[in-house]
Amino acid sequence: QKLAEKLATWLAPGDIVGFVGELGTGKTFMIQALCRALGTIENPTSPTFTILQEYHTPGGLTIYHFDFYRLTNLTELTQLGIEDFFYSDGITLIEWADKIAPVLPANRYEVHLQFVSEDSHARRISIVQWKETHA
Repeated sequence: QKLAEKLATWLAPGDIVGFVGELGTGKTFMIQALCRALGTIENPTSPTFTILQEYHTPGGLTIYHFDFYRLTNLTELTQLGIEDFFYSDGITLIEWADKIAPVLPANRYEVHLQFVSEDSHARRISIVQWKETHA
């Protein structure tokens, strides 16, 4: 919860955050906490079967929450018009971002969640900010 609150202070319209981790590491929980920290009106739920959920804040920010757990190939993304979301004024949150790594923009955050073998309730979480570099 506290890490999601901190991450929320870093985000701005147009940002993309990919979440990577095994099933059950807490990707959905972290996204729900992040949405609450951003002030969404709607109660965030997992879009596993719908692929996309859209949330809004009182200030007019739109948050796009994708879940690509059931994605079978990257051509499905073109049907979604995924790039429109990447370059929108909303914040895009992506569960199972590793499944779409080849099409993710260079500028993004990635949240990696891992189980800690010594404690079944603990997680190791790292956040990486990727920035496009120009040679």
